[in-house]
Amino acid sequence: MHKALSWAVLALLSANAVAEEPVKATALRLPDVLQAALSQGPLVEAARARVRAAAAAARTAKAFPNPVLTWQVENGPFPGASSPPTSARETSTFATLPLEFLFQRGPQVRRAGQELRAAEAELESARWLVAQDAARAFGRVLNAQSALSAAADLRQGLSELAAFNESRVTEGVTPEGELIRVGVERDRTILEEALAETELESAWADLRPFLPGLNTSPSPRLSLGEAMETPLPPIAALLDQSQAAQPQILAARARVEVARARADFESRLFVREVGAVFGTKRVAGENTMIAGLSLSVPLFDRNRAGAARADAEREAAQQELAWTERRIAAQVEAAHRSLALMTARLTTLAPDLLGRAEESRRVALAAYREGAGSLLQVLDASRALADARQTLGRARMAREQSRLDLRSAVGGDPLDGMDTDHEVKER
Repeated sequence: MHKALSWAVLALLSANAVAEEPVKATALRLPDVLQAALSQGPLVEAARARVRAAAAAARTAKAFPNPVLTWQVENGPFPGASSPPTSARETSTFATLPLEFLFQRGPQVRRAGQELRAAEAELESARWLVAQDAARAFGRVLNAQSALSAAADLRQGLSELAAFNESRVTEGVTPEGELIRVGVERDRTILEEALAETELESAWADLRPFLPGLNTSPSPRLSLGEAMETPLPPIAALLDQSQAAQPQILAARARVEVARARADFESRLFVREVGAVFGTKRVAGENTMIAGLSLSVPLFDRNRAGAARADAEREAAQQELAWTERRIAAQVEAAHRSLALMTARLTTLAPDLLGRAEESRRVALAAYREGAGSLLQVLDASRALADARQTLGRARMAREQSRLDLRSAVGGDPLDGMDTDHEVKER
């Protein structure tokens, strides 16, 4: 059942990006950006290095202690002095094996193993963090390109309208005031286009660090890709999936186990400096055996503060786990509602939104040319078309961001289900 649910969630959330417009071969898609960001991201590599460090610590925790070899001479003369006549020289060779690991090794091994699990979960969290940051930067560039395209289209339309009015003013058909008004609107749109170009350059500055292996000069067009619509699973199923696979929850649980192992280790530190001794001693040409056991006597509890600190850290880790589970559940619910809302709105409104806006502008412009409409109607229709294009683009990107947020809150790999085999052609 759990595996079937995982595949259902993957089938839903594998939709890459949604757009009714055809995707150009030269367009840089969201899956391509995420793949580049995750394959060469310094933050991901740093988290992967911490995993290697935790793995090395886990191997060290399993290692047995090394014996201490001792060789000593007794009743020997000082350098330059003769040997005491009444004392026989004694030579001892023995090894001491520390035995405190018999009490402390288990908690240390458990602690190191859980720290490795926490590092692995934090690696997945780092990959999701990079993926979401890259998606937000991608969305900013996409919205900036849409705004620039809308401003350029509006400026071109107003320039054509200004040329039309100029000829009509010359003929005495149109009052000069309308020509001035169109010129003002055109010049204002030119400034808006310049602002859009500035915003686009700033947006690319945020996105380019995620694309070190791609040539983005000149800047390529971005595209969300094609739609792959599947029904949303119920929220209860997604919540269960997040409890089992969300990396932040897994990391918090591992940190709880680390704190428990640390508390167990601290409670066993009352046994310290235990060692078994075995060797030989040579006295007057005869070899004898040396055997013994050494340990510190715990007359005073020197670890009371350490045990209390470990118990407090365990309680803190448990509270942090409870907060993480509560926060992730809220994120799953919010992303689920956002994705359902944006999908429903785009399904009902988007198919003919731009077509209706373009038709409205054509009708207003045709009526104005025939003298049956006003200049204000033409300007309003032109602005409505530009606003519709930008709003539709933002809505599509918001849906993809909600889709990515839901996948992040549920858990899994950021690239699962994405078409990352697409060849990115550079412009």
